[in-house]
Amino acid sequence: MRTLIVNSMFANALYRRCADELGRISDVDLTMLTVDSWTMNGRPMPFEELPVGSPYRTVVGEVGWKGKENRGFYRSGIAEAFKQSKPEVLFIMEEPFSVFAAEILLAKARFAPKSPVVFFTWNNLSLTEFDYRPSIFYRNVARWTLPNMHFGLTANKDGIRVLREAGFDRPVKTVGYGVDTEAYSSPREDRAAEVRLSLSIDKTDSVIGYVGRLIPMKGVDLLVEAFASLVKSNPNIPLKLLLVGNGGAEEEIIQLTKDRGIAHLVRHVPTVLHGEVPDYMHVLDILVLPSRRVGMWAEQFGRVLVEAMAAGKFVIGSSSGAIPEVIGDAGFVFQENDAVDLTAQIDRALKLSPTEKAELAARATHRATVDYSWQRFAKDAYESIAFCHEKYNIKTR
Repeated sequence: MRTLIVNSMFANALYRRCADELGRISDVDLTMLTVDSWTMNGRPMPFEELPVGSPYRTVVGEVGWKGKENRGFYRSGIAEAFKQSKPEVLFIMEEPFSVFAAEILLAKARFAPKSPVVFFTWNNLSLTEFDYRPSIFYRNVARWTLPNMHFGLTANKDGIRVLREAGFDRPVKTVGYGVDTEAYSSPREDRAAEVRLSLSIDKTDSVIGYVGRLIPMKGVDLLVEAFASLVKSNPNIPLKLLLVGNGGAEEEIIQLTKDRGIAHLVRHVPTVLHGEVPDYMHVLDILVLPSRRVGMWAEQFGRVLVEAMAAGKFVIGSSSGAIPEVIGDAGFVFQENDAVDLTAQIDRALKLSPTEKAELAARATHRATVDYSWQRFAKDAYESIAFCHEKYNIKTR
């Protein structure tokens, strides 16, 4: 099946694992279209060259409005991608309300009008209401793109409701987004020990942590409040709080640790190379994702939860967005925006028996590696592509 996959994030090798795995499936003839550079969370993300032997052709287009997420657009590359791939199916990993999606569908009308379209969406709240300034524009883009697409893949169960409410009446399936679970399931004990030593974390310390951006919607202030309460109520348990990341709320969070008298127990690492994140994850005993809904945003997945579960760590998350469905029975969920409930859930986790901890760790690792590996994501994507290929009677030319 000749397939054209499109995603601006594929400029980075970390995010193109989907294409890597999909391209290895024997009856998929894959071409990838991505951008020459992108900007993510304010950081430049230039295109990373592919290794020799990659299982797909690659077209790299110039892009405008780098980092503007759904307003970015291709200045070049689209026509070449269609020319090289002659696609029988398109797989658009861009939001249906994005300029990227609209561009690709306009090109499809010219170059491959009969080819069905599979798309992937993170959206779990609405495709008709947006916080963004060009809200009316996005709404109208989605109204035009959705009738021209044929199979929807959603990152969360709420995505199905969102698509149905927007009028999409074709097949939809929720798929576990891919995470490099192998990188987290194999601890590098020497490196984790080095991290502990560098941060003055003793082997006897119970380490509670957060990994990600320090911004208001991530609710890290709730974690600080909960940790301060735990320190007071558990004087005999040596505790440390590890915060890995930076962001707009960084100064406020650090000041809050001082105000609560726990700064001496907090270890803050603003920046970590991606390849080193597993080493920090293996320092933790408990990973907390305390996200809260802000406006028209709620946690759409929570990749850090899966990374922690793959590492066999205990996870606690808020009831916001997709967090409960990602955790499943592999951790605890606390009421969104409730520091008291978060304190209770962490306290409960700290006091589990060794047997209970081992059972939960095994459950977490199994859930991460079975439901959220890149291989699993590629398999689900392949099935949707094959479905469309057969349903729309594509004949190999």
